[in-house]
Amino acid sequence: MNLSSHFRRAAVLGLSLLLAAQLGVGACAASVFDAAYYAETNPDVAAACGTDEASLLRHYLSSGQAEGRKPSARGKAGDSLKLTNEQIALVWSPVPLKDLANYKSLKKKMTDEQYQAAYQEAVNLVLPVALSSREEQLTYIAAALRERFDSGMSYSMDADHYNDPYGYFVLGSASCAGCTRATGLCLNVLGIPYEHVNENQYSHQWCRVPVGDTYWICDAYGLYCGPEPAPYQHPYFQ
Repeated sequence: MNLSSHFRRAAVLGLSLLLAAQLGVGACAASVFDAAYYAETNPDVAAACGTDEASLLRHYLSSGQAEGRKPSARGKAGDSLKLTNEQIALVWSPVPLKDLANYKSLKKKMTDEQYQAAYQEAVNLVLPVALSSREEQLTYIAAALRERFDSGMSYSMDADHYNDPYGYFVLGSASCAGCTRATGLCLNVLGIPYEHVNENQYSHQWCRVPVGDTYWICDAYGLYCGPEPAPYQHPYFQ
């Protein structure tokens, strides 16, 4: 089932704008984190946690922000942070490949080497939102995967690895099943559980993700990321 060209353009634009927002384009309410400043102005923290950047950053995120401490000389007390990917990597670790909740479903016919390559692509993709809320993470993943598709990928149901993350991330050709598994790999890397809707069926497929007391659809190919209208119902596919 294809979306109308008018709706398709609008949906792609919407996801692109959401991706820009997630990347912090135009954001002005966040502060950088200066480890040296934080240690110098918070000697109690330095004495308890040490002076390495990772330990100080973990302290600010876990309690310093709530306590109203300043993250930098130019920052304000309790500021949210605009972190670099390198700083995020200091305090966040992806779920190891062997421990992924949907390991068997995701692997399909990938070799171990291919699985590792796809896994690393997923880790790189989710890193900017590793410390964000689940809603922000889902929105970012859907938009980033859609942007990847629109940047030169092709839809296929017969190419090698068309239905797994290696096809999507490395070979650049995949069906909605491959997109769903690429999405699922990103989710599992973040420790987020999901259900692969219509798995192994000749039907549109997507990830169904628990968010609080409800469920969201995360579907880059179907151009939708948000609450499901009813259990297992997609707003654009019947």
